Amino acid sequence: MNQQELIQKAWALTEAIEAAVSKEDWARAAELSEARAPFVMALQAEQPAEALAAIRKIQVSIDAMTARARDAQTTLSATYRRSMDNASAASQYHRAARF
Repeated sequence: MNQQELIQKAWALTEAIEAAVSKEDWARAAELSEARAPFVMALQAEQPAEALAAIRKIQVSIDAMTARARDAQTTLSATYRRSMDNASAASQYHRAARF
């Protein structure tokens, strides 16, 4: 596979990752990221300007999707913590109600 084909495959997978992230389908996004990794890793440093522009778009997307995943994880963690706190409060209420 030549460098242009690698870039095209990496970009197609990047678009699919963006679609999965927009649906908050994190498992699919992770699966697609793993599929994209070999294509990105196979890219050579010396590229024509057009190829470099496409690679930069992929890098920008990777950064943006990583930020969205981080934000989603933070939100999920906070929601989990609140739920656990609420469950603990309910448990304490039930214990107090028994006395």
